[in-house]
Amino acid sequence: MSYNVFDVLRELDSIVDFARAKLQWDILFFINSRGPSSISEIAEGTNNSKKAVIDAIRKLVEKELIIKVKYDVYDLSEKGKQVLNKLNYFTSHTVSTQKGVDGDNNVLSNNADNPSQNYYLLELIKMSLLNNGTLPIDKVSRELGISKQTVKYYLELFMRKKIFKKVNKKSLLGKSVQTVVLTSEGRKIAYKVPSLIKIRNNLFLRLLLKITFSISYESALMKLMVFFALSSPIIIYYDGDPPVRILGIVWLYMLVFTSLLSIFAYLTMR
Repeated sequence: MSYNVFDVLRELDSIVDFARAKLQWDILFFINSRGPSSISEIAEGTNNSKKAVIDAIRKLVEKELIIKVKYDVYDLSEKGKQVLNKLNYFTSHTVSTQKGVDGDNNVLSNNADNPSQNYYLLELIKMSLLNNGTLPIDKVSRELGISKQTVKYYLELFMRKKIFKKVNKKSLLGKSVQTVVLTSEGRKIAYKVPSLIKIRNNLFLRLLLKITFSISYESALMKLMVFFALSSPIIIYYDGDPPVRILGIVWLYMLVFTSLLSIFAYLTMR
């Protein structure tokens, strides 16, 4: 790949003005680093208002630099990747071209040039393993800090690769509810990743997640810290009352137990 630096910069500036279209460049860089992203995620990631982001995205779509993949989720187009390739050439970086979803069976190898896709794949598999094979979209969205639309986009992508599938399950009220579950193909991938094998066999972690109603270690720790931080002043203030004193003893045992449980869960994950 051989470019004349001035010609390339002139070409790039004609596509997206360096001086007056900073937000458009920020959006391109953000999507390149994070993968397909929703408008809310782009606005938060670039520290701009949704209105400004929507306007910039409209211009990028008109220039055919990004494409709408689903809902309000956008990704780089082939032209957008080529533009960033030319820009990154001067810093020895290249933007990978996403492969088709119907590749060979080695999904992790196929996604090696798409780190965001690999990241979400492993995170979704990990969360499903810790939740008895099912994947609650609302919880996943909160745990990963991304929108439901982005979660659905990646799930549909991985469903086409037969890693996840939708099944109908009976709720407690007897109603049929559609649930996303990990397939046998997805479990095969999990059993090839050492960290996922450790998580699957980690009884301490499973118990910690059950107690805190979480699907990730970090979320469980956050909930415990919030609980003990908010409850400790109350226990201390009403320590003179006999009922509260009993609760204080229980609270102390809970603190010790969950602390040890968290430590053992962490050590067995390493």
